[in-house]
Amino acid sequence: MRAHGDVLRRALALADAPPPGGGTSPPRQSADLTTWAGEARATTLPELLQITVRQAPSLAAAKFDIAIADARIQQTQGRNDWLLSAEVQGFRSSGVVSGATTIDHENQIEGTVDLSRNLPTGGTIALHGDSRYDHSQFHTVGVLNGATVIAPGETKEWRDVVSAQITQPLLRNRGRTVFDANEAKATLSRDAAVLARRLAAIQAVQAVISAYWDLVLAERTVAITQQSLDLARERLRVTQIGADGGKVPRSEIPAVLQVIATREEDVLNGELGVLNNSIVLRRAAGMPLGAGEIGLRVATDLDTKDQPLDLGQLVERAYTASPELAQLAKQDASATLDVSVAENGLLPQLDAALSFGPSGTSNNFADSWKNLAEFNEFQVSGSLKFSQALGNDAARGKLREVHETKRKLTVNAFDLRAQLAQTMTRAVAQLELARRRVMLSQRAIELANENIKIETDRFNLGKATNFDVLNRLEELRQAELRKTQAMIDWHKAEVVVQSLTGDVLPMYGIALE
Repeated sequence: MRAHGDVLRRALALADAPPPGGGTSPPRQSADLTTWAGEARATTLPELLQITVRQAPSLAAAKFDIAIADARIQQTQGRNDWLLSAEVQGFRSSGVVSGATTIDHENQIEGTVDLSRNLPTGGTIALHGDSRYDHSQFHTVGVLNGATVIAPGETKEWRDVVSAQITQPLLRNRGRTVFDANEAKATLSRDAAVLARRLAAIQAVQAVISAYWDLVLAERTVAITQQSLDLARERLRVTQIGADGGKVPRSEIPAVLQVIATREEDVLNGELGVLNNSIVLRRAAGMPLGAGEIGLRVATDLDTKDQPLDLGQLVERAYTASPELAQLAKQDASATLDVSVAENGLLPQLDAALSFGPSGTSNNFADSWKNLAEFNEFQVSGSLKFSQALGNDAARGKLREVHETKRKLTVNAFDLRAQLAQTMTRAVAQLELARRRVMLSQRAIELANENIKIETDRFNLGKATNFDVLNRLEELRQAELRKTQAMIDWHKAEVVVQSLTGDVLPMYGIALE
């Protein structure tokens, strides 16, 4: 910021001068605040932004959301996994009577192994192996020549089967679109999570920059008020010298003392404002808060740029760079998938199944597998299964739901574009207005300095009072405050434009993983 006028520069040189009449200067009110809050930590905006990227809770949470979305994509890939299952069963019975035959013992042992996986067409393929062993001991009671005869018996049988099974939906659930729908939606969700992290980064950076400029404003307000206080003290010194020499009535002194007391209170309130803005900035950047970790001190040059702004081009750039619009586009793509799946759900279910493979039977294990390998027995079976809900309200309701969701997303996108255009228009208007305010307030500062000199000369000639001079000093202070506020407003509007166009992250060297 440009230096003040000659009057303010002279006052700065007298800021540390002792008060008239000897003694020491009254203690600064900020000493108590420093004792309580600790020394302010000097920092810069780039340092604050790097801390924000590392420590802001919103960015950390967004990073976890991306990891969660990646895990959900991995879950959907389970449809490509092979599923291996095996089972062994045993059965034993005895004392079963069937006519003249009594089964003394019957043992059955069966083991099955299945290996299956889903097909991209929506069907499944499976390999099935089955091995079964039956062993029975029995006796038959009969009469031969008038005598009861008991004939024992025993059976053993091994039966082995190997088959391939294929099922394929012919209507509902058929095709790669349905097969890949969950993974495609999970991928879109992850893309939306990445966009959400970018949005969180932009919002966090914008919040920190805005809080930074608020702190700059608070510090400059204190500095301007302190300079005004120094001018008032200088005014008191001159008035006391004049009063001691009999040239100025002592009634001029109380007015100056009143202004000094008011300015000291203003300085104290301003320093409290600096602490408050430091706390807000620390919170926005994710910095620690506690004993000795409260105050921040920043130093920067305030200036504005006189550059042409093309509102139409900026709005189009905002549309292109908007993470929110990109998120809605991902949601729309997901809704389109939902529509395809829901339309498929309206079809009847017609599934074809085919099973084929050799089998072998013998009274011993080796021969059973030999017969299987020689394809002495071969089995083929097929089926068609049809089902359809009458009315099909569930599927129709689902299709209606996803269609309405897609229409809602279109409305949301239209409204969001309007919001972006409105925010950009306001920011550009604020930039132009702030730039003009800076020019006008600078002119007011120059005139205030001239008026202070004129009013001081009139006071020296006895044609004005200290009240008149102090009013001119207050006009200078207010002009300086207005100029500082205008510059801060310009910078805050600038970061809004940069956030909307997506320039704010690269401009400050921030790259997300």
